[in-house]
Amino acid sequence: MIHSTAVVLLHGLCSTPDELLSLQGPLRQKGCTVVPLRIEGYSFDAADPERQASAFDGWVQAVQDRVQALREDHHRVILVGISAGCALALAAAMSERGTPDGLVLLSTTLRYDGWGVSRLRFLLPLALYTPIGRWWQYRETSPYGVKNERIRAWIESELEQRRISRAGSATLGVSYLRENDRLIRYVRRQLGAVRCAQVLAIHAQEDEVASPRNLDLLERGLPKVCALQAQTVHNSYHMISIDNDRQEVVRMVLGFVEARTAAGIEPGAAADGQMLQKK
Repeated sequence: MIHSTAVVLLHGLCSTPDELLSLQGPLRQKGCTVVPLRIEGYSFDAADPERQASAFDGWVQAVQDRVQALREDHHRVILVGISAGCALALAAAMSERGTPDGLVLLSTTLRYDGWGVSRLRFLLPLALYTPIGRWWQYRETSPYGVKNERIRAWIESELEQRRISRAGSATLGVSYLRENDRLIRYVRRQLGAVRCAQVLAIHAQEDEVASPRNLDLLERGLPKVCALQAQTVHNSYHMISIDNDRQEVVRMVLGFVEARTAAGIEPGAAADGQMLQKK
């Protein structure tokens, strides 16, 4: 049996599919096959919280393999990523075997330049690529990517009781940060190789991790065959899938997916031109 549309959800670095839980139910109600993808060495593993990250090219291959498998019984496959999941989706879309029919990028993070990023971040390569950082790990702190104070307090409580919350892991080890840095460098160099015809990028104006200038990177770097729709929301921080604007984000994602389904786009089809719509 051939189904219409499969949507693969790619959460952030060393986190879980719960980051995109707000999308799962609405997408299923629209008849989509929803695949919240866990990737070994990328996703948080509650059974082995101290495990090291695997190489980023393995993450990319895992996404491409799933896209290829879903193509066997679906007319269309759409990738939805948040934060580091955006870079992962973009990298997967650079190969014919991983080319989706649509890309949704939530809080694209190709440059850490948000208002909450430490001024000492320029020292990070010392931790990532020298023995100095062997025992160092990054610890998440308030506001945890969330503007809503009630949700932020709930996340803080979750992280006190266990090492993971809807907003991600309490800590990030050097191996994860290093592989994510390599992934970002790779994607920024190769943005022009992205093969997907339709791209929706949603970003918070107040993102404390990655500023809206990340949308400019997409606009300049994506090839002309990509029709880019860029939208901003105005009452959230980085984790727009769980923050104040989450319902608006769900609405925009559903609209994008429905448009791809209604258009009946053939796999790998190219757009005639590039479109940038800023809200």
